[in-house]
Amino acid sequence: MAFQSIEDYRATLTEEQGWWFDHVSDYVKKTYPSYPFVLFYQRPMFKIKPKLFLMLGGGAHHFSIYTTDFDYVNQWKTKKIPGLKFGKSAVLFPLDKKEMITLAYQMCDEVIQRAN
Repeated sequence: MAFQSIEDYRATLTEEQGWWFDHVSDYVKKTYPSYPFVLFYQRPMFKIKPKLFLMLGGGAHHFSIYTTDFDYVNQWKTKKIPGLKFGKSAVLFPLDKKEMITLAYQMCDEVIQRAN
């Protein structure tokens, strides 16, 4: 399915995935309004620099935040935070651990701060 807009993507998310998506996207839009929120590679993402972004995605059991700051993701892996999983460029937050939303906000803040 090809998405035409961020709203199209959002409409495919479950209630739990949508909760994470809404909170993280609203946080970044309010805190960093200068970064465009666009649909790129069929996923919603905040473009921070030409080759640096925060991409949001929903999985069956997790909510993902992807970034092209691979060193940053590797640093998070060393923290060994119970419940978090990782991809090469993503931190995966368990859908049923809504208290981890503050870690998602922290990740967004730190990726943006590292870029500046």
